[in-house]
Amino acid sequence: MPNAAPSRSGSPGPIEFRALGHADLPLLHRWLSAPHVRAWWRDALSPEEVERKYGPRIDGAGPTRCFVIEAGGDPIGMIQGYRHADLPAGDRAIGIPAAAGIDYLIGDASRCGHGTGSRVISAFAAVLFRLHPDVSTIVATPQKDNTASCRALEKAGFTLSHDAVLDTGDPSDSGVSAVYALPRPA
Repeated sequence: MPNAAPSRSGSPGPIEFRALGHADLPLLHRWLSAPHVRAWWRDALSPEEVERKYGPRIDGAGPTRCFVIEAGGDPIGMIQGYRHADLPAGDRAIGIPAAAGIDYLIGDASRCGHGTGSRVISAFAAVLFRLHPDVSTIVATPQKDNTASCRALEKAGFTLSHDAVLDTGDPSDSGVSAVYALPRPA
């Protein structure tokens, strides 16, 4: 699903998204294992566990849609989106009605700190609003201490709604999360 975002200094090439495929799973495993990702995306997954977790998503067996982030044609990370209504435990934990959630990682460490994250988030928010016309808000819940992610969300137009301890069972949700929201444009 191509969706280009204009390039900014330090972030060469347009941002595009394509569906995550089975052939991408070794790359996803490498990204998930990178120290800068592991600090916040806390699932320590073997290659087989990556296949078990993301294979069904690739095959369309669940509500989460996963995409490879490309910058200038190079794969640099992964982003996923889902309607909160399709994941009731998370929906209750977040407490924002008619919302969709996003999770993202820039696996290529050389792309971090140059504005790429905010470009990715902004471009994907537009995609997610198109995919889910019933959604009025997009939500992201980085750890409160993940200042880089919080800053990227703010640069992409998200505002801090509240802090929360999410009881979802996902290791990445441990601790205090900052709940950021972006309303659908009028």
